[in-house]
Amino acid sequence: MGLLLAVPTVLFAQEVQIEIAKKIITVGNKQFYMHHVKKGETLYALSKAYHVDQEEIVRLNPELADGLKADMVIGIPYVKIEEPQTEEPDTDTPYVEEPKEEAPQVEEPKEEEPQGTQPFQLHIEGADDGDGYRVYEVKKTERTKKLLRTLNVEIEEFRMMNPSVGSMVFAGQRILIPAENASEAGTVAQNPVTPEPSGNDEHPTGHDGQQPSDNPSVMVVPISIHEEDNPQSPDDQPSDEPVANEEIPFDALLFAEDDQPDECFASYRNADRTYRVALLTPLYLNEIDKLDTSKDRIEKTKKSRALKFLQFYEGFMMAVDSLTQNHGLRLDLTVIDVTENTAGAQEAVKKLRDNPVDIIIGPFFSKSFAIVQEYAAESSTMIVNPMSERESILSDAPFVVKLKPNQMAMISELKRLLQTQYPKAKVSLLVDGNSAKADSVLVNTLEATLATSVPPEVELTNAELLDIIAKESRRRKMGKKTLSTLEMEGKILSTKSLKEHPDGITYFENHFQRYSFKDSEINAFKESLSSGRDNILIAYGDDIVFATKVLNTINKSAQKYPITLIGLPSWEEFDNLLVENLLNMNAIYFEDHFVDYNDSAVMKFVDDFRLRYESEPMDYAFEGFDVGWYFLNALMQFGSHPMDCLPYYHLPLMHSRYYFNKTRHSNGLENRYWSIYQFDNQAIELKPIITRNED
Repeated sequence: MGLLLAVPTVLFAQEVQIEIAKKIITVGNKQFYMHHVKKGETLYALSKAYHVDQEEIVRLNPELADGLKADMVIGIPYVKIEEPQTEEPDTDTPYVEEPKEEAPQVEEPKEEEPQGTQPFQLHIEGADDGDGYRVYEVKKTERTKKLLRTLNVEIEEFRMMNPSVGSMVFAGQRILIPAENASEAGTVAQNPVTPEPSGNDEHPTGHDGQQPSDNPSVMVVPISIHEEDNPQSPDDQPSDEPVANEEIPFDALLFAEDDQPDECFASYRNADRTYRVALLTPLYLNEIDKLDTSKDRIEKTKKSRALKFLQFYEGFMMAVDSLTQNHGLRLDLTVIDVTENTAGAQEAVKKLRDNPVDIIIGPFFSKSFAIVQEYAAESSTMIVNPMSERESILSDAPFVVKLKPNQMAMISELKRLLQTQYPKAKVSLLVDGNSAKADSVLVNTLEATLATSVPPEVELTNAELLDIIAKESRRRKMGKKTLSTLEMEGKILSTKSLKEHPDGITYFENHFQRYSFKDSEINAFKESLSSGRDNILIAYGDDIVFATKVLNTINKSAQKYPITLIGLPSWEEFDNLLVENLLNMNAIYFEDHFVDYNDSAVMKFVDDFRLRYESEPMDYAFEGFDVGWYFLNALMQFGSHPMDCLPYYHLPLMHSRYYFNKTRHSNGLENRYWSIYQFDNQAIELKPIITRNED
């Protein structure tokens, strides 16, 4: 699907000058003009100029039920129009609206668009028209999931009918629902409407094929990037953005969806504003004469701190380019080179005082960050820390957003993993007794969490037990024969009896146990293993010697019993562990990020990055893209003060995910998401494990 441009044509209808839209989009097998309504235009004039019935225009644009207003962008079916024999306007000159007489049919327009504005290119994949749909107007107190339950609409069906709405709805928004649900929907329009086009991509990629923005008709202003040594003041632009929202009640560890404030229902109107962002990243410009774009730069990147952080900037700029070119983002971006030298941070603060911004990203180093954070606090500016793991930066700092999760959040994610993926497993904790952290608050909290979350008893159906017997028979290489009996956790299971009672249930005790790494306790652990249920061994130790001993000691048992090893807290740092042993135990790691190179979006990003920069993208490149993609989208969704809405805003990303929360009203937001991935013994590869419903 592509964008077609037609030569602008000016027609006159009912004494109102109508400029035929230059932009035509193709959706499915149909084409539509994207018309930007000007002051003085009427629905009648538009229908005459475009040779389309008024009813058809209203049917395609249900928001017109409230009247035609200036600065709306509406879709109008494409009809080839004969060009009048009049002089055409100069298409090389940006269109500037001439004064027109006031018209009572149209409200006063919003701020005049900056001169030089050009329409962005839009690519939409869509579906053909169909009947059986109704328009529903969202009420002020309604939330997405509760609304869909009330309307009896499946989330998948909702997404297909409303691909541009995203995971949140806002008051006054009009959505499509099946006609048969209309009786439950309250205020429903009378005329069926065409479903919105459906996109196919699920992830951001920074290239064509991204999902269209919620308002696919906004305009784009060319991005202006200010170098540190040559700052330029951004154009002054009045804003009617409201002040930051007051704090809202929330659970100490989790924002509930039902608490979502009205201000956090995304509005397409926010996409019409220009946003100012400052990226304070260490580029070490004084250490390099020019940027190296040679094909062997990957080796230099590993050694050079300048080029390493440069990849964060490059990934960020790929997100910027995608959003400005394809999704209509208006951005005034200032990039400042701020390293661990605090003088650079102080200079950055001076520039920010002269040119305030909506969001500050960085600095990356703690001392420099502290200086800029102080300015952010006094100016009430949201500041994002991409690198720090220290929780102290959040204390009494309500405008700080911390991207790296802490290890207490890891315990919460572990609990979620066990509950969603291994609800009937036998769970044990193995701790390195020689480690100073063996009795730390973190380990004790981990033990207490497991002890209270693991159920004391589990039930297995006879069908599940028969499946366990069949697997054990295959493991013993019995061919087509099946074991007649199997001993499992002190119970003798009879294949014949289980088959005679297929609906029966057997109960098993399920006691959580903590072990230290010593011979007597290791033997006790081996004796407790279940021959049928999953045995989850959580090994906690930060020493590679401990990790190696665990693998060597447990590996033999893993050949007989179904064991899954979870290595905490940072086993991904142990490069020398035998991969074969990790595969045998289907080992699971927790990390603050994970890039799945089998993901189509990741593969496309890698190709685009190589083509653009002639180098291989490292972790910082993916992270830079994610930061840009998430926070710039948040601005377009919620306006220039999005911080209170971030706990409810989730996007699929490539390097990590963001699930923000706070533990005190006076603290900043912290990401609580840990990436979880597993050594898959069947596919012989690393696979991500998803424990959340990532709408």
